[in-house]
Amino acid sequence: MIRALVCVLCLLFAAVSAQAQTPAHAITYLTSTTAYIDAGIEEGFHSGDRVEVVRAGAVIAVLRVTDVAAHRAACAIESNTGTLVVGDSIRRAAAQPDVQASPAVSAPAEAGAPEPAAPEAVVRSNGESWARRNGLRGRIGVRYLGVYDQSGFGGDVKEPSADVRLDGSRVAGSAFDLQVDMRARHTVQTVADGREFNDGQTRVYRLNTRWRSTTDHYHLTLGRQFSSALASISTFDGAEFSREDVHWSLGAFGGTQPAPIDYGFSTDIAEYGAYLRLRTEPGAGTRYEWVTAAIGSYQNGHINREYVALLGRIMSQRFSLMLQQDVDVNRGWKRDMGESAVTLTNTFASARYRVTRAVDVDAGYDNRRNIRLYRNFVSPETQFDDTYRQGVWGGVNVGFARRYRVGFSTRTSMGGASGDANSYTATAAINRITRAAFDLRLRSTRYTNETTDGWMHTATAGYSFNARWMMDVYGGVRNEHSKLFATADSNTKWVGTDMDIDLGNSLYWNLSGERNSNNVAGYDQFYSGVSWRF
Repeated sequence: MIRALVCVLCLLFAAVSAQAQTPAHAITYLTSTTAYIDAGIEEGFHSGDRVEVVRAGAVIAVLRVTDVAAHRAACAIESNTGTLVVGDSIRRAAAQPDVQASPAVSAPAEAGAPEPAAPEAVVRSNGESWARRNGLRGRIGVRYLGVYDQSGFGGDVKEPSADVRLDGSRVAGSAFDLQVDMRARHTVQTVADGREFNDGQTRVYRLNTRWRSTTDHYHLTLGRQFSSALASISTFDGAEFSREDVHWSLGAFGGTQPAPIDYGFSTDIAEYGAYLRLRTEPGAGTRYEWVTAAIGSYQNGHINREYVALLGRIMSQRFSLMLQQDVDVNRGWKRDMGESAVTLTNTFASARYRVTRAVDVDAGYDNRRNIRLYRNFVSPETQFDDTYRQGVWGGVNVGFARRYRVGFSTRTSMGGASGDANSYTATAAINRITRAAFDLRLRSTRYTNETTDGWMHTATAGYSFNARWMMDVYGGVRNEHSKLFATADSNTKWVGTDMDIDLGNSLYWNLSGERNSNNVAGYDQFYSGVSWRF
């Protein structure tokens, strides 16, 4: 299957990048490694673009666009000097990738993909590549992940992979857009007794085309896609039609969900819905957005889920608020099983208030069962944050002397893998300690639940050797004391490094390694990926 994908990748091989201008926008949602922004292809953002997060006039983080829709984008958090919050302003980084120099970027979550060598002859006299001038941007890459057991009790994993991402806007001057996201991998797992298991998968996450009217008021998207208006609607194969205006949009969609194991086409689960979205004009001082949708999901002709999805956002220079709520309407077999007529599910709320130019306070609540994550890799720190995600939290961040930032937050977790738990986190960051842009980030978290008490301490030091070479060195320790069994205490340590290198001609190399060990096991993780962006 990888060979087939490589053939597709080679057909999509095109030329180098160019710059674009975008208006001011903001972060709308955050996970531990991903920031979602209210800007997408229509605002000039594309896969691979670097984005700066600005607070009180200072750049506090750098993001990289990994997944992009018409008016939204998911961004990997490449570096930050403080805790990001919903409502933080974003802007396009001053230097976007071009022929001579561009910031290095790392691989997207769940990814992998093949390379080829790019000829300079593709660059035109106006500085834009043939692909850019025809509305195409994308990425081709090859990756390799290796996990090597150091305890003698586990096994090794070797996983070469390949991926292609392509975003087209009014391709070749036509009325059609294009989205392609294909990823292939081959996993070889060797267990302790020497047996070997092989598994290969090629998954298509997005493959669609969208027609847009001349006035851009009417859109019709066909193929595998996400809903452009609702985060709760995951991948589906079907159609979405919308009427777009500056202050409102109205849409309807329908299709079937892919098979959960191999992402192949399936007709087992059908999904239909309609939505209304109201919003302020882009660039307004105080912005709001409100989405109301009615959605039905049916498995083999029987009710799977019927619900109303509500989403609201308010953003200004000092205050931001986001609310997301699903309201399940239970009938048929659900009522027969004793369910109430209406159930509130998947609640998320996040608020941020800027007390002064230097002081921010934030709070939130999250009881969603599942969220969509885009990850490069999993570390003990990301595992911890995922485990304690559900619950209520609040915190304060204080910046001073332009380069320094400290923060404190508390979280009460409910449900999920952690059960009921409390955690307290202190953070500190120093940005651009030297002229060579040396950054330092520190974190300490105390947590306790019904069965465990623990501490987690992490540190990350980042250094930019020049515009083409950036490196992070990180490490941490997590000590846990069992309240039930003294022998169940654990001590986990990890140390690693991550390098992003611009090889020139829009080629980027990401290289990382991590050593992780605890009382009974240990492993080394190695990752390398080469991407060519056009």
